[in-house]
Amino acid sequence: MTTAETLIAAVRSGEPVHDPDLPEGDLREVDLAGLQLRGGSLAGADLRGARLDRARISGTSLAGADLREADLTDAVLDGVDLSGARFAGALLGDTRFEGCRMIGAVLRGVRGLAASFVLSGCNLQIADLGDLALRGLRVSGCDLSEADLSGADLRTVVFDRCRLRGTVLRAARLDQADLRTSDLGEITPDTPRELRGAVVSPGQAAAICAALGLTVLE
Repeated sequence: MTTAETLIAAVRSGEPVHDPDLPEGDLREVDLAGLQLRGGSLAGADLRGARLDRARISGTSLAGADLREADLTDAVLDGVDLSGARFAGALLGDTRFEGCRMIGAVLRGVRGLAASFVLSGCNLQIADLGDLALRGLRVSGCDLSEADLSGADLRTVVFDRCRLRGTVLRAARLDQADLRTSDLGEITPDTPRELRGAVVSPGQAAAICAALGLTVLE
């Protein structure tokens, strides 16, 4: 059975840990910088304040994990289940989330987002990303349906082939945010106000006008 000591020893040796089994493990403030995890489960683990900078985690379940105040600087998480994980206060500078399941994850209050922060191919349905400073970033192939982006700074963000169906954008800053390739879901009379300042495609603009009762003639 995997223990905290096993993970620490693996970090020191530089060897990857395959199929770890440490659900709901107590890893608070443990130094796991450079850890390599492949498969297995740390679901529900308490990782508050843990050092995970430069970690490489692939295919592991961290569903429901508590990652508040953890350091994930330069970490790469590929195909990781982070459903319901909590990240408030975590350092995510240059962190990469690729193909991760992040349904209901709480990212509100994360720190240190840098220009090379990556969200790509992730499922972020009903996730809490409120008040995040994502200005100038590129979000690719992510499902943000019914996610909460209220109050977020989304200026000049490129949403590339994302799903924004029912996404909460109340008080978000969308100046020059590029939504042209994304699915905006149902267009309502409130949509123009919510998307004020964003860049949309001609087809999206026509749908918005139709929701306002306007007819666009060429």
